[in-house]
Amino acid sequence: MSINTQTWVAVLDIIALTPEEYDAILRKMGVEHTPAPDIYLHIAAPLDGGAGLRVIELWSSKDGFESFIQERMLPSAQALGLQRETTVTVTPLLNAFAPRASEITALAQTRVK
Repeated sequence: MSINTQTWVAVLDIIALTPEEYDAILRKMGVEHTPAPDIYLHIAAPLDGGAGLRVIELWSSKDGFESFIQERMLPSAQALGLQRETTVTVTPLLNAFAPRASEITALAQTRVK
């Protein structure tokens, strides 16, 4: 696959965010039922040592990602009283490989809450 500068990878390392707080933000934003139009994929996993969470997303538009952060994520976190140190990196996608893509959504169903 060649470089596609129209697709963006966003990585957010959110220090000290718990899985429960993450779930609360998702519910507040309503993204699982009404996702942003420019997002392709959202994955979340714990940081090493349980220091917080890492979110990795694929977006068709860098502007779409930035608008989502300003218009949905930050207001939702603030409404819940959550402020966490966050490092955000947004870079063009080099490659994507997902031979079992059809199974990805079901993986979230198996998460222990």
